[in-house]
Amino acid sequence: MQTGRLVRQILAVTLLIGAGWLMVGLIGDLNRVKALKTDLAEIHHIRYGLLDADVWVARIGQILEKRVDELDLTEASREQVTAAVTQLLDTLIREIERNLSQRRPDPGGSWLDQLQGALQQGLQDLLLDVARLRDRVPEYADAFVEQLSVPGVKEQIKARLRVLLRDAVASSGAGTDRRPLEAVLVGYGCADVDACSRLIATEIGALQPRIQQQLGAVIGLTALVFMVSLIGGGPRGQASGRATDRPAPVLLFARVGATFLLLVGGLATPMIEVDARIGELAFRLLGEPVVFTDQVLYFQTKSIFDVMRILFESGQADMLLVAVLLTLFSVVFPALKLLATYAYYYDAGGSRESATVRFFALKSGKWSMADVMVVAIFMAYIGFDALVGNQLGSLRGASDAVAVLTTNGTSLEPGFYLFLGFVLAGLLLSGALENRLDRDR
Repeated sequence: MQTGRLVRQILAVTLLIGAGWLMVGLIGDLNRVKALKTDLAEIHHIRYGLLDADVWVARIGQILEKRVDELDLTEASREQVTAAVTQLLDTLIREIERNLSQRRPDPGGSWLDQLQGALQQGLQDLLLDVARLRDRVPEYADAFVEQLSVPGVKEQIKARLRVLLRDAVASSGAGTDRRPLEAVLVGYGCADVDACSRLIATEIGALQPRIQQQLGAVIGLTALVFMVSLIGGGPRGQASGRATDRPAPVLLFARVGATFLLLVGGLATPMIEVDARIGELAFRLLGEPVVFTDQVLYFQTKSIFDVMRILFESGQADMLLVAVLLTLFSVVFPALKLLATYAYYYDAGGSRESATVRFFALKSGKWSMADVMVVAIFMAYIGFDALVGNQLGSLRGASDAVAVLTTNGTSLEPGFYLFLGFVLAGLLLSGALENRLDRDR
């Protein structure tokens, strides 16, 4: 019997050490993936794409430049161009005639001014016959359009239009702050967004299988710790006329250690990921397709520690109050409950007489609200998933001319399952403590 108990102790401690080693790797990998996903969301954020005026100017500029390159006169377009040139020349002649009439001297002036005006008007009539010019406007328009078909002239016009277009594009910047995007690209040593996106996605894909294996192994090993430490009883003694089948301190330590391990993992790793993005937005402009892909609208993935840090750093009184309550109910109370459970179970140093130990061991479960937090997180996940899905769904039917493909990536993360494991392990510890008290009565 003693040999079997020793084997159980060794096995429980070995399983606990293995779970702890895997937990360290799991926390590191999960936080690495969190950083990678955050950077990936940053480089694909909608403010650098669909909401960036510079991108729109560049896209439209490319389309217009393509249209300039394709500029050519066909039989169908020649009549339209000729009509436009005719109207332009007629307007120009009318403007010249109006300006000349405004420069005539006042008839009520001196005889010298009138003589000067008569000479000026005669000279204008001799050199410039406005009526004749107006009659020959169609002839001039045909000649102008004919010159547009000359290869050399056409290329000069195209080159000039390209210069004007590029100058307009260069002066139309909206001043979007791209420093966060550039910092990510520099950090990964990437030349552009596409290369950086592929690099980050590859690293995330390499880490995900290992994370799933580590998560399953940690939960499995902690469950085995409880199974090994709870199955079977210790030696029975008759010192006081009743059974004293209390487990060895090592086995209780293994149970408390496994529970604490799950608590640390649940607090230090992301619990929920909210990811809303436009997978693809496509429409046509001047006959050319304009497509925006993978536009991130909102992305957040935080652990409880991250939330507490952000709340404390805010400096606002209401946020500080929430941070303190979150720290008490999620970190301090659960940790003290584990320690008090161990001390109360064995009555170490007469700790059962301590009001503080009795409170944390027997009553703090009503105040830690760990189970309430798990339910709240799960309900938040359901709410976010439905809200994001509904709002993104409304974009898809916004217009028949615009094709919108939206993506809702809201999901529960490993931190939620680790924290849920801590809640269940805490229930097992509480049950063991109540059984111990019943036997001692």
